[in-house]
Amino acid sequence: MEQLSPSSSSSPNRSQVQKRRPRKPLNCDPCRHSKLKCDRGLPCATCLKRGWQDSCAYGSNFTGPQKRRRTRLEVVDSVPQQQVQVQSVEVTEIVSSPSSTPEPIQQRWDHILRRPSVERSVIPDSPNPTVTLSFGPCVPITELLALLPPTSVTEYLVCRYFGTLSSLFHILHGPTFQTQYLDFLEAPEKTSLSWLAVLFAIISLTLKTIEPTDAGLVVLWQDTTIPRDLSVLSQKYRNAAMTALSQDQFLVRHDLSTLEALLILVHMISHNEGPEYGWALLGSALNIAIALRCHTDIEGPNCIEQERRRRCWAGILIIHTYQALCFRDIDLTFLLNMKATMPAWVNDKDIQEHSIKQSPKDSPCEFTDTSLLKFQVRLFQLSTQICSHISGDDKLNTTILHQYDTAVAKEQLQWDAAYLVNGRRSILNTAGYAHWCMLQTYAHQLYLLLHRPFHSSKASHFRAESRDKCIKSGLALLDVHHQFYELPRLKCYRWLVKGAISCNALHGAVALTSCMLDMPDDSDLTEHIFAIDAAITRMEALKMKSPACSSVYRVIRCLRSYLSKRDPAPTFLPEDVELRFEDWATNVDWFRPDGIDWVKQALTHIRGII
Repeated sequence: MEQLSPSSSSSPNRSQVQKRRPRKPLNCDPCRHSKLKCDRGLPCATCLKRGWQDSCAYGSNFTGPQKRRRTRLEVVDSVPQQQVQVQSVEVTEIVSSPSSTPEPIQQRWDHILRRPSVERSVIPDSPNPTVTLSFGPCVPITELLALLPPTSVTEYLVCRYFGTLSSLFHILHGPTFQTQYLDFLEAPEKTSLSWLAVLFAIISLTLKTIEPTDAGLVVLWQDTTIPRDLSVLSQKYRNAAMTALSQDQFLVRHDLSTLEALLILVHMISHNEGPEYGWALLGSALNIAIALRCHTDIEGPNCIEQERRRRCWAGILIIHTYQALCFRDIDLTFLLNMKATMPAWVNDKDIQEHSIKQSPKDSPCEFTDTSLLKFQVRLFQLSTQICSHISGDDKLNTTILHQYDTAVAKEQLQWDAAYLVNGRRSILNTAGYAHWCMLQTYAHQLYLLLHRPFHSSKASHFRAESRDKCIKSGLALLDVHHQFYELPRLKCYRWLVKGAISCNALHGAVALTSCMLDMPDDSDLTEHIFAIDAAITRMEALKMKSPACSSVYRVIRCLRSYLSKRDPAPTFLPEDVELRFEDWATNVDWFRPDGIDWVKQALTHIRGII
């Protein structure tokens, strides 16, 4: 009897089975496979939430676990039938393939463990979220829109922002904002609250940089109910930005516009009130950026969206740099360890929806919209390393001192190549010169941090070169403050002296005072004392402009009192006056002078001088 093979014996039965009509799937393939609820959108809400947009399809050849398992078995069965020649190159490719092209199951696992996004629209058949963190009563969007200046004034302020201010903190993509603004003009009531917050923040910042007599504000002053105090008006629009964010539930529901608005606000606060006033808001921005995955190299819907994320993350790093240089109570190495991809260093117009036009060569001399952003990000990396070094046990290591000193000097050379003309400031590029001055404040603060342990002749690790470096950097910080305050061509950037730059000038004044008290009695200190006296005059004029300047003014006057005791008769000075000053300068909280008993400090630390 002829024996039939299993395959041949089963074939008649298979032919007798009637084929069922395939049912059209109602749910998408990923939801059917994972047994999840599907709202039948394209893509559906579940796939959007879990990052499965690319796989969301109906009735496609979706690769489930069974299909993958079958494919692997087929591959294993086919191996003995092939003659495989193993070469070193092939081994390298096989070993590296899991990391470069992960298997679908690994991708699915990663998607499941990804932080879920907070849905802006309620998913059908789902309860409304109970977490609401708005501040104050509900404000209709019509009331927020009524707060805006007249359209012509709003447009003027926006144009001025992108013309002179945006390059200082270039996180917005200009063409994208322009498209959003034109859509806003077509249907204001349909705009998102988060984008409206961006608009309010831009208006608030721009009003800080102009005079009440500016021709662009003529229409605004026709309304007699509007105060002519631009500081009050700027505060009004900053509050409106925070109100819009609050009404949008930004602490639990956010998008890229939310993050952009927060970063512009924190940047403005840091440069107007002082870095410490934006610290808590910066923490919120950081966590929102992480929730939006700005620190990861995920595929965005298009190149513009991806670059917006990367610019926001660069902005996070830059603002943290202000904090690290002004205060010693934070360690930012955790941000340095997040290996995020930085934005493309190109002009806004080079970023298209599906491509980015890269420059033919990466030259430090090439000036683009993001040049300052690039230099600031590199400074964040360098300053984080330096701040970590000076807080460690090897801060007196002269080899490391020279390495970091050289690294800072190398950055300065690149700034000179990008912004100066033959080592001199350009009269054709005012914005570039303002950028150069801002970058110098970073460099000289880093020099002071590096050389401070070596600058005192009473210290065991004294280096005369370090004292000279501290004097030079202290004078440079005071000179940058002078230029932003008094140079006519930098008038539109004068608002910067109300915050971080004044704090930087204080750092320079403290270092300069310490070095002068340590110098020989026959030293000519006329130039140095004049620089501090000029700074006192400027701070006196600014003390009512911002809390930071008010604090700096009182502190710098106290520093001057130390120097006034040095001039008449050096023999009256106690031998340890420099050490007393160093101890005082180290332990005083310079940025909270209201908590300092200045009379007690003066009697304690300069007793016997008079």
